[in-house]
Amino acid sequence: MGDATPRREAAGRIAVVIPFYRADRWFPEAFASVLTQTRPPDEIVVVDDASPAGEARTLENLPDGVRLIRLARNAGVSTSRQIGTEATHADLVAYLDADDWWQPRHLGALEGMLTRRPEAPASYTGVVKRYPDGRQVPFTNKPAMLDVREAIVRSHVLPSGFVVRRAALEAIGGWRRDRMVVEDWDLSVRLLDRWGPMPLVPELLVNYRVGNPASINTQHWSALRKWRRTLALNRGLVEKHFGRGAPRRRWAQAFADRRDRAGGLRGACYGVAARALGPPLRDEFPQ
Repeated sequence: MGDATPRREAAGRIAVVIPFYRADRWFPEAFASVLTQTRPPDEIVVVDDASPAGEARTLENLPDGVRLIRLARNAGVSTSRQIGTEATHADLVAYLDADDWWQPRHLGALEGMLTRRPEAPASYTGVVKRYPDGRQVPFTNKPAMLDVREAIVRSHVLPSGFVVRRAALEAIGGWRRDRMVVEDWDLSVRLLDRWGPMPLVPELLVNYRVGNPASINTQHWSALRKWRRTLALNRGLVEKHFGRGAPRRRWAQAFADRRDRAGGLRGACYGVAARALGPPLRDEFPQ
């Protein structure tokens, strides 16, 4: 995988990889949810993505057996996940962002699904989105078998909400190290295009912490530019499933999504850009 030395896969084992960056406020809850799994992980790797001095204190006294990797410079969450993956041996890998947390059945339920579906490259689960104002929004209305066409149109898979087979991950090159935004979409469409659908565990097993909406709005344009780059990297894949011009329509959808979230004058500007790019690709998947 990447430039790492090939590792011997450990059958029947699960590794957990936790990317960390300035997450002292949230990490204890995330880490506790790993330790209280009814199916305990066999390996745990935490990757500190060059947090500034004094902003990774919760990593100073990790239990024995937990591997801590500290990066010399900030490289982004996708690189952190890839480096963490390369440090493990298990044949199944789960990811938990340091500000999210799992219900106790998470690992066991997804491992059980993959045992029943040996042809599947991964399995994913329902999610509860938790907002700064206290709102909790459950998402279980997801496809029982997520295929690549729907994954291209809708980002159903969150990094904290799926377990993947190492062999399937290695075959597509793993997490791209240059992806800072939509890296989960990038990985999931490549995985499903190569290996076929992934089954859903229809339970709310992941708590996903949504950031401050005001700060997210300031990042919209940067995210849209990175969406464009990611779509360029996957142009052949997207056009294979939706035809010529589909990457532009998926970018139009990214503008439309931000129009709906931002509102006001900023949202209106995103709406103008979306209409100029053509009908969003999601129009082919009516709710």
